[in-house]
Amino acid sequence: MKIEVNKNELERALIALGKLISRMSPIPEHKSLLIECKEGKVCFSTRSPSEQMTFRTACVGEVEFRCIVGFDEFRDAVRGYRNKALELEDNEGTLRVGERTLFPKSGVEWQVPDEGEHCSVSELPKDFVALFAAASPLVDRNNPRKVLQGINLCREGITTTNGRELLNIYVPLNVDDFTIPLPLALMQTRITESGTLCTWTDRTGKRCRIETEHWVWYAEGLEGNYPNWKQVIPSQKALVRSVSFLPERGQQLEIFLKNVPDQPPHNPVELYQSEPGYLNILAGEMHTSIAAEFIGNWNDVSIKLNKHVLLRLLSEGHTKIEACDGHFPILATGGTGRYITIPLYQPKTQEPKPIQTQTEEPKMENNEMRVVSAPVQTVVSNPEPVPETVDPMEELNHSIDELRGRLKLLLDETGVLTRKVKEAVLKQKQKERDFILAKRAIERIKMAI
Repeated sequence: MKIEVNKNELERALIALGKLISRMSPIPEHKSLLIECKEGKVCFSTRSPSEQMTFRTACVGEVEFRCIVGFDEFRDAVRGYRNKALELEDNEGTLRVGERTLFPKSGVEWQVPDEGEHCSVSELPKDFVALFAAASPLVDRNNPRKVLQGINLCREGITTTNGRELLNIYVPLNVDDFTIPLPLALMQTRITESGTLCTWTDRTGKRCRIETEHWVWYAEGLEGNYPNWKQVIPSQKALVRSVSFLPERGQQLEIFLKNVPDQPPHNPVELYQSEPGYLNILAGEMHTSIAAEFIGNWNDVSIKLNKHVLLRLLSEGHTKIEACDGHFPILATGGTGRYITIPLYQPKTQEPKPIQTQTEEPKMENNEMRVVSAPVQTVVSNPEPVPETVDPMEELNHSIDELRGRLKLLLDETGVLTRKVKEAVLKQKQKERDFILAKRAIERIKMAI
């Protein structure tokens, strides 16, 4: 009893199936491969404590058999086979892969999860696996809360968060708050076809199944309540300013940030508008600017973000950043889903309080002198006008206030000039760096010619 399958297709499938193999597990099912052949199709399945995945493909040969073998032994046999058409033969209880004989595993039980009576079905769009891959960088696999180690599915789509960042990708789903474990094996398939999502509840808890033409993935839902992430998204009324740029400018900024050295612990990167139509990015001693469009008041306003957060924002393809007044989350759109994060805290600089001088006491003395001198003036028959005397303490206080104002103005002007000089120096360094890179590129082109 012999069948033939496409060796290259099966070899690629084994890479994804191997993600569920636990070679250190004492349970035989977690390091075995189930092979089932019937009705002109052959299925290869692996499983882990919480997941199970099956690859289905067409085969040549009307043969029905079922066996469980070691995953590593089967994979090595497939790799050592030379022909494109892989021959599998069930020979009296053993499995023959080409010229190699594999013995089945004994004492291994394999059960496929049964769907409940009340099963919710949702249609998944094409490239839904790519959406899981885009959301996976925000999954915190070291978080003590199990529910934050997975991806949340609800009627508003796919959501992930690590406590500092949040990504929501809108996909209409017929499911109420279901959190699946991070589907590494499913993402490894890199399939682009559409599929269906089925969710149900049985005696052990929540379960789901994602099925496409060639793949079936089962998983147990993670226990716990996912955070109410909808409260984190700022309302549109609170977003008072925004900056947007072209995708090409975002790629240019991403390349610049990858060359910026880390500045622990926060790796700050400051975004601000220095002149109309240009977004400046200041990261330590490095500086660049890109063309951008601004909405709202950006005078004396800047956004300070973590470098790695800004890199993740750009890697998702976002081209628009909206911010509120104060220390509130920012919203990035234009790429995959909606990206929300908290900017770094920037304490407000308080102006020095003016020095309080005791001016009340001299005024009281002056008033007493006027009261005493009043009866004396009435005695004189022809009083001459007495010139009004100026208190020296009041004149001194007035001079100090004027001096303080001039000093503050000079300090502000000095700060502006210092900032412009620093920007000019950074631009000059950037031009020199670009010149060196261009020169090297020309030399490489000459060598290639």
